[in-house]
Amino acid sequence: MSWWDSVVQSFQDQWWVFIITLSIVVGVLLLLSLFSKGKIIKFKTVIKVSIHCVIGFVLLFVINLFGGLFSGGSWAIVPKWYSWILIGIFGTIGVIFMVIAYFAWPGIFTEIPITT
Repeated sequence: MSWWDSVVQSFQDQWWVFIITLSIVVGVLLLLSLFSKGKIIKFKTVIKVSIHCVIGFVLLFVINLFGGLFSGGSWAIVPKWYSWILIGIFGTIGVIFMVIAYFAWPGIFTEIPITT
C-alpha cells in the first residue's frame, strides 16, 4: 500500500465520524440559539463554529497527508471517537491539541499506530 492509499484510507475511515460530530455540535448550538432566542449563542456563532470545525478536519487531513508522505505511509494521527468532540467544538485548536497529545500522551486521545 502506498502512502497515498494509506492517507485516503485514513480519511475514508474518519469521514463519517466527522459528519456525525459536526451535526451534533451544530444541532446543540442551534437548539441553544433557538431556545435562548439568540441571547446566549447567536446564529453567526453557529456558522463560525461550523467553519472552524471543517477547517480543523481539513488540517487533520493535511497533517496526515504530509505525515504519510514523509514516512512512507506508516504515520497518521487517528483520533479516538471521543476526541472528535474536541475537534468538533474547538476546531483547529482541537487538532493542534491532538498533535500534542499524540506525542505527549500516546494512546489516550489518538489511536496508537501499528507499524509493520
